[in-house]
Amino acid sequence: MSTVHLIRHGEVANPNHVVYADLPGFNLSPRGVLQAEAAGRRLSSSDLDLVISSPLARARQTATAVARRQGFRPTVDERLVETRQFPGWTGHRWDDIPSLFPGQLERYLTGTATVEEQTETLDSVARRVIDVIDEAVEKGATAIGIVSHQDPVQAARLTMTGKAMSDLFEDPPTHASVITLTLTDTMDWAESERWDPSVD
Repeated sequence: MSTVHLIRHGEVANPNHVVYADLPGFNLSPRGVLQAEAAGRRLSSSDLDLVISSPLARARQTATAVARRQGFRPTVDERLVETRQFPGWTGHRWDDIPSLFPGQLERYLTGTATVEEQTETLDSVARRVIDVIDEAVEKGATAIGIVSHQDPVQAARLTMTGKAMSDLFEDPPTHASVITLTLTDTMDWAESERWDPSVD
């Protein structure tokens, strides 16, 4: 039986509330470091075979905290990077997005964005994350930690458990949350546990 732990990175130091996407220089905040350490402790008895991380610093820092508890280093896979749906937003403040890109934020939040205005769809985001998981399972891994970002984690979670992408904002992963999926006897993925760090 295979188990996948979908882990969102910890809180990011972002005092100006910028859409940081894949910009360099956005690391975990002090609270985010504590969240990542808490996730590592939570998974310390899980006997993970491997931890695979997005290449972005905040994810790698979180993955390192998780993998260190297992006695190894995380690997990096570009396919776990943040979603690239609206690259024009990158570098702008969230408060400025509605005026700079009229209607796009509303369409993103309601799942009604058109294929033409997105660089990639949520279905393709989910597919690249699931491909990483499938390859690890095919190689014999039975306990896998996947460290990525809010939308990639949630898109993969919904797709793997047979839910609609319109549920993207229903119970989304919080910072450093761990969502555990287990492969059933019928070869379907089922969500077996959800854990969120309690860090003040």
